[in-house]
Amino acid sequence: MPKTKQKFRLRVLLWINHFFVLLLLLSYISHFVPPTIFWPFVFLGLAYPILLLINILFIVVWLLLLNKNLLYSILAILIGINTFNRHFKFKKAESINDGSLKVMTYNVKNLSNNNLKYADSKIRHEIQEFLTKQNADLICLQEFQTYPTKGINTVADFKSSLKMPYHSDANYVSSSTFKFVDLMVTYSRYPIINHSVLHYQQKCYALINDIVIGSDTIRLFNLHLESNHFAQNEYEIFNPVEITFNEKTSNQLVLLSKKIARYSQIRNFQVNQIHDQIQNSPFPVVICGDFNDTPAGYAYHKLAKNLKDSFVEKGKGYGNTYNGKLPAMRIDYILTDTTFQIRNFVIGNIEKSDHYPVISSMDFRPTHFQTKSNPGEL
Repeated sequence: MPKTKQKFRLRVLLWINHFFVLLLLLSYISHFVPPTIFWPFVFLGLAYPILLLINILFIVVWLLLLNKNLLYSILAILIGINTFNRHFKFKKAESINDGSLKVMTYNVKNLSNNNLKYADSKIRHEIQEFLTKQNADLICLQEFQTYPTKGINTVADFKSSLKMPYHSDANYVSSSTFKFVDLMVTYSRYPIINHSVLHYQQKCYALINDIVIGSDTIRLFNLHLESNHFAQNEYEIFNPVEITFNEKTSNQLVLLSKKIARYSQIRNFQVNQIHDQIQNSPFPVVICGDFNDTPAGYAYHKLAKNLKDSFVEKGKGYGNTYNGKLPAMRIDYILTDTTFQIRNFVIGNIEKSDHYPVISSMDFRPTHFQTKSNPGEL
């Protein structure tokens, strides 16, 4: 191959490399920019794992060519080491003390894994059995359905099976069509003394409870932030084997982009409200739930600021909590006040929902700033 042609190809390869280095660097900025100000950054945050992989491939290519241009991608990855650490961890779990607090969050997808099969007792019982075996102290559930017209009270059934004396719930949404009530539910082995709910357009996205543990109190947030509301036929766009790029695909991409823009802005509003609640809490906080946002996104960054992320503290691997038709991602979290010492982090191995359960054990160290013995109503 003539040297001039070889140099031109290397130059083109370097230009492409620079383009993806730039996109990777911009993805680090995405979590600082509220979607209400500039929503396109949302896509860069979602694309971080892909952009990271592309830059790693460029490093391999330049390494095989024995070319120093590999430094561009290496430096870009190192600049975003904090973002990397929120996606990938390789820590070993510590031993759990007898007095450790075990916390779980799980989006159970209607207890049936299919909206139309709302009375699927097999999946419901399998989820119930899994939760019972975990023997957790605090359990936060999202998309938890009960079926009053069927004579099925899942809230009471689970409470009895879990042998957890306290619970709090709030209607996420009700449906007269399928005769179910969609709830957010918190179960606790410790007394729940206060209850509050945050709504957006009549839909609950935060269930907040004060829970007494010994002589101390914590404030537990059970969250289900706005989803992107993709229709079943829209998921095919994420399958590179089945997808064909044509006018229909182009229209789907435009529609999905509009949905992501719209619902990320709603999450922007929701996390601002929750952040205010966290800042004003007289007690140490534990934040659990389905954020519908990755660790590179604005919602996660806003909520995790000055808190501990149980995955970052004791997680291992990529930390994928999503089990649906989209690419693997971490969108379910357990965050805690710094007064907690995270002992371990586990993603439950059960595929009865489009999410995996997230479980963390922690030691609770009473905080010196807890001065209100009776906070009153939330």
